[in-house]
Amino acid sequence: MKKNDFWLKSDIITITPSNVEDLWESDWIIAFRKGEKEQIGTASFSGEKLLGTVPLQVELAPKYRNRGLGTEVIKMMVNWAFLHRNVYEVISWVEHENDKGVNAVQKAGFVFRGNEGNVETYSIVKQKTVWTGVYLVVGIVVGMILGIVLNNVWLGFALGMVFSLCMGVIMDSNARKSRESVTGKSGKYEKRPKK
Repeated sequence: MKKNDFWLKSDIITITPSNVEDLWESDWIIAFRKGEKEQIGTASFSGEKLLGTVPLQVELAPKYRNRGLGTEVIKMMVNWAFLHRNVYEVISWVEHENDKGVNAVQKAGFVFRGNEGNVETYSIVKQKTVWTGVYLVVGIVVGMILGIVLNNVWLGFALGMVFSLCMGVIMDSNARKSRESVTGKSGKYEKRPKK
């Protein structure tokens, strides 16, 4: 694969891994998409990955801070991480005095989880899957077609709805079990014990 296959792009910036062989431990290079060619910062998932949780660190050069770029980088990196099946939470640590860093993670959707000394912990949790609603829509369509074939629209509609509701519940249950097997959590955020 080429290095460019992993670019994360917005209208303003690109984020490219420095080592495509080690996407989870190497730095990702942040640069402007057009104009200035210099590196403006780095982002990284390096650190301990535990129970579906990955750490995220973003560092921008001082002259590029306070422009909303940090929030944009955080959102792009989180979206990329959540594309991976076994990643359910992204966690970040920010020094208490770093108001701009705190503001960036909060604007990106992170929630305060606690602090230890001078360092605050923030995280964002991947949304749960909702297959039941998808299957209900499919059930309506299938039910109507089945109703036409059976020459009884109401019977077909009822059969389609029951089938789709059962499939949606099964899919949601499987997704929940998969999440719990990776994270060891029942879905609600559990505060991590202090080290």
